Amino acid sequence: MKSRLSIVLLLLALLALPAAAQARRAPAEFFGISPQSPANEADYNLIRQAGVRSLRLPLQWAAIEPVSPYVRPSDWSSFDYAVGLAARYGMRVLPFVCASPPWVGPESQLEPSVRGWQRRAWTSFLQRAVQRYGSDGSFWRENPALPYLPTRAWEIWNEENIVTFGRADPERFAVLMRISGRVIHRADRGARVILGGLFGRPLQVPPNVGSAEFLQRIYRARRVKRSFDGVALHPYVADAIAMRGQIRNLRRVMRVHHDAGTPLYLTELGWGSASYETRWERGPRGQARELDQAFSMLLRHRRSWRIGGVWWFSLADGRGGCQFCDSSGLLTENREAKPAWYRFNYWTEGDAETVPRAAIAR
Repeated sequence: MKSRLSIVLLLLALLALPAAAQARRAPAEFFGISPQSPANEADYNLIRQAGVRSLRLPLQWAAIEPVSPYVRPSDWSSFDYAVGLAARYGMRVLPFVCASPPWVGPESQLEPSVRGWQRRAWTSFLQRAVQRYGSDGSFWRENPALPYLPTRAWEIWNEENIVTFGRADPERFAVLMRISGRVIHRADRGARVILGGLFGRPLQVPPNVGSAEFLQRIYRARRVKRSFDGVALHPYVADAIAMRGQIRNLRRVMRVHHDAGTPLYLTELGWGSASYETRWERGPRGQARELDQAFSMLLRHRRSWRIGGVWWFSLADGRGGCQFCDSSGLLTENREAKPAWYRFNYWTEGDAETVPRAAIAR
């Protein structure tokens, strides 16, 4: 009788756990950060103190091989530095591979999938990247003192359904996914390939293509489903509750194509703290409110929606990016805490007191 009573009391206690305890039931790398500009060592320390174990970073082909590797050896030094620093602070890097170099195409945002020699060049680069940072990567052999945190997931391109970052051509992008899946799966058994973050609801349609339609047309391309192990979404919306429709639309498309078990990754999610310059800017307290509502909803539906992870964009405010990017950080440009920083740490169970409070937060 006592045993049964103990079980009942335990179940009641679990049901009464505060919302923050939900974060402990999520995987260690569920919450991540997607910085909008290169971070220094102090930033990496802040991210670690915030309880983050995953960092999404651009792996830009154009920066590593600005000229053909047959002319000049690949320069991995900048990405080596970022991966090494992340590992030192206990974080695994999720690269999103993008940016065609000028010797491959006239514009960096155009995917290298049109001509045969472009596809061969992409194959070669991607293979070298996996062989350097994957589970048997040369980077880890060259740096045995670092914590071993190899890249196990590779996001291919970024917001390819809008012309800012790609051709907005699902059929051509399907070609890139076939190549990428074949290369990564062969080079590192068990590594996951993630279809690059689809911009949820583009403002200009056409020439941009909505995320659900873009994914639908990718599935309709032949021999592509086996090429990826996850789909990424960037659900930029005015109110957190509006994410629900975008996520359900993608999940519906995935079910129709017999791919309901494949995870969905929100590799960019965020709002700005400026005062309504765009629909994605909600003011300092509104930014915190939207973060709180989004994280609560995503954790509540994590299993039913098969959410594999969430990366907040961005760590700190920055200049020269998109219209709302200058205020999308959890921190100000001077690394002072906004209200959203405290809500983020609430969910990640981090230490929010590692930075001073911004004047706007008082």
